[in-house]
Amino acid sequence: MTVKFKVGLVITGETVFALLSKFLPIEDLEVEELLPEPAERVVRIAAAPPRKLKRASRGPNLKRGINGIVVTALKDAPKRAIELQPLIKAAGFSKNSLNSRLESLHKLGVLSRTSDGRWKLNG
Repeated sequence: MTVKFKVGLVITGETVFALLSKFLPIEDLEVEELLPEPAERVVRIAAAPPRKLKRASRGPNLKRGINGIVVTALKDAPKRAIELQPLIKAAGFSKNSLNSRLESLHKLGVLSRTSDGRWKLNG
């Protein structure tokens, strides 16, 4: 009676050919590596994460952060940057970031500089 077996195993090519060369009298052996065919790519539109829509730029927020502190302080009267630094530092921000923020608000037309070096609100 004949018994058949189906065996699945993973073995390196070098080991297979070393075993074959010891047990079988093989001459002029040709080996061709066959790569598995790639599975078809399925594109699922529903599986894509929803895109976040960008908000339209409405300009700087003048009520929060350093901008809010600057605008609130300049509502009363024009001030020098050095007068605003303690307010910025007390709020937990770096006083070194004040000058660049004043310049950016100036470029946006929110602030202007007076002849004596003070900053004032426009409008």
